[in-house]
Amino acid sequence: MTIEPIGSASVALYITPADLRQHGLTPESITLEEALSMARQAFQEAGIATDGAIEIEAFPDVCGVLVFARVQPTDESWYSFDGLEEVLSAARALAAPWPDATLTLWEGRYWLRLEGGDQRAHCLLSEFGRPELPSPYFDARLREHGSVLIPGDAFAVLLRHFR
Repeated sequence: MTIEPIGSASVALYITPADLRQHGLTPESITLEEALSMARQAFQEAGIATDGAIEIEAFPDVCGVLVFARVQPTDESWYSFDGLEEVLSAARALAAPWPDATLTLWEGRYWLRLEGGDQRAHCLLSEFGRPELPSPYFDARLREHGSVLIPGDAFAVLLRHFR
C-alpha cells in the first residue's frame, strides 16, 4: 500500500494487487466497506486523526485500487478573544447553554472551542471574538502549550462566577 497525505485531512491511497491478495480481495471484488477499512488503516499509519466521518472514492483497475479518502471534520468551531471581558460579554449575550464549550488561555488570548450551535449563536460570538480556522494539529498545540481554564460548560461557569 502506498499512502500519500494530501493536506491535513486527506490521503491518496494506492492498493496494489499484492496488497489486495493479502486481504483475500481483487480489484473487481473490493467493496466500499473494505476500501474504507483500508483507508482507516492508512490514516492511522499516516498519523492523521479520524475524529469525523471518512468520505472515500475508490477507483478499481487491474493495476490495483486508487482510493481518495478525506476526513469530514467534526462540527466544531473556534473563537479567540482579546480578553476575559469579551468572553463574559459573549456568554451574557447567548441565551442558551452550550455544555461542551471549553475555554483555554494561550499566548495572551482566550480560545473557545465549541461543538454544534446555530447560525444566530455564531453571529453573536463573532461580535465579541474572532472566528478562527484551526491549522493542522491545532488542538494538540493548544493542549500542550495552553492552559485549560474551563474544560466544559464554560459559559455557565463564567456566568455563575461573574454575573
